[in-house]
Amino acid sequence: MRLFANILAAVAILLATAAFSSNTNINSDDRFDRHGAIVLHNQSQPIIYPVFSADSLCEGLPSIINTLEQRHLLASFFFTGNFLRDTAHHSIIQRIIDGGHYVGAHSNHHLQLAEWDEARTARVSIDSMLRDVHLNLELLADWGIKPDSCRWFLPPFEWINAEQSHALTIRGLKVINPTPGIVIYRDYTTPDMAEYHSTDSIISQLFEYEREHTLNGVILIVHPGTQDLRTDKLYLRLPDIIDSLTILGYRFDRL
Repeated sequence: MRLFANILAAVAILLATAAFSSNTNINSDDRFDRHGAIVLHNQSQPIIYPVFSADSLCEGLPSIINTLEQRHLLASFFFTGNFLRDTAHHSIIQRIIDGGHYVGAHSNHHLQLAEWDEARTARVSIDSMLRDVHLNLELLADWGIKPDSCRWFLPPFEWINAEQSHALTIRGLKVINPTPGIVIYRDYTTPDMAEYHSTDSIISQLFEYEREHTLNGVILIVHPGTQDLRTDKLYLRLPDIIDSLTILGYRFDRL
């Protein structure tokens, strides 16, 4: 009887695992970091996934959209509730949606979910995080973006811990973060910061990484808005970056 019970338990676990994988559309060709976020998607394919996130700053969005439209490319955009509520952004949001790009959640109030320490100690409870994300999804629904088509989630500040990722994943969201080793997401830094990266150094590092590892399946996060102190805006160099990577044989797509 004990053997039979153990077999039934094992079958139940397998069925639950299969159902979970089906519901969350986990791709065996994806790579996760230790915090439960997808950091490479379809990594066997020469496809790059450009991601743009915004909370309050977005002066570069028109330039970015023009670049994508001119090259007939689709990308992914993640907006906070703060961004979605600002009527000054409504026309560009509609243009992005009409263009067929992916638009997803980036938290309602741009909460910092975890401390900057090595353990990523939680700053908010799981319930508070889930309420915040739910409000973000409700705002997206007001734009006609249905929950079943809004499954990718970019954590605010691109920072999350494993418990938080798990809580979102079991509710059907797929957490993403920048591909490790690529510093393009540092395009928000300003010269007064110790971690400042110039646009030239960011682009140079991107192509060094490509030569050593390839960019298959990478998630490239670019900020469409930066502080005035940063005068070398990386988004203005997107045309050259995209064209150079296209020559190398890469394609670009939305998540």
